[in-house]
Amino acid sequence: MIVCFLGPAGTSDNRAIELLSTVSDPEPLPMASVAEIIQTVNYMPGSLGVIPLEDSTNGELTTILDRLIFDVESVLIREEVVLVEDICAFGTDPELVINTVVSHPLILDLCSQFIKERGLATRHAVSTAEACRLVKEENGTGAVALAPPKVGQAAGLQLNAVEVLDTPDIRTRYVLIGREVAPRSGDDKTSIVVTPAVDRVGFLAEVAARFAKHNVNMTSILSRPLQAKIGNYAFHITCEGHISDGGVQNAIDELIEFGASVKLLGSYPRWKGVEVTTPSSLLPLGSIDSSSRPEARERLKHPRVASQ
Repeated sequence: MIVCFLGPAGTSDNRAIELLSTVSDPEPLPMASVAEIIQTVNYMPGSLGVIPLEDSTNGELTTILDRLIFDVESVLIREEVVLVEDICAFGTDPELVINTVVSHPLILDLCSQFIKERGLATRHAVSTAEACRLVKEENGTGAVALAPPKVGQAAGLQLNAVEVLDTPDIRTRYVLIGREVAPRSGDDKTSIVVTPAVDRVGFLAEVAARFAKHNVNMTSILSRPLQAKIGNYAFHITCEGHISDGGVQNAIDELIEFGASVKLLGSYPRWKGVEVTTPSSLLPLGSIDSSSRPEARERLKHPRVASQ
């Protein structure tokens, strides 16, 4: 089975295909853009694609999500996986004095402390695999590639430094897209897009009430603005359960009867591994709760107002 991914070969998107459990013997096919992957799946029955939808650095990748919501009619999510990767520095000689790091711009940004502390120059590459290729070609120049261990080792480079990331690891949630949903597994998630007919106060409360009425737990909600209706929004909602479950179907029926439009984005087994998590395990700084002093609550409700 051919699975399209954002190329070239050796990217994180390519490695995410190895985590898929619902596709036997996938044959990776690199493509130039996520848009090309989505359109290929939309217009070619039987084709599949892997695309990122969330990462531990940027959260929801709304630009890609919007393509699924607004640009295509037949694409459905049928599996999700989370790729967890570390980043290390790889070169041609572990004893070489490092003066330059080469990697994808996002990776360079995530290793900013390592780069700054050592006063290193930076160079961009289209992928970590490309960075490793460039460093290998420039043998002995003092350049190292910042890349996941699998990529550095596959390129035949040697380890120069570990713990170069500003965070413990990089986590990215990928989804497998096709034109069918996954079979019911008993531990599933369903993603839909709900759009109100008119912009009205309390719409989200009405949506939540209909899911709660049928004992369906909503796990996330993300609003997406509609350009054609200024002030109106579509809501991307993920809930527990499969689209074939009676509770999910009844909630959707009631939303349609309420006057909303509903689009199915997918139904798929819940990922059993680690999740993509927020950057901090603490409450946001400045949060106020019931144990806070009264003056703190007053500052929350009456913040300083800038002079005009």
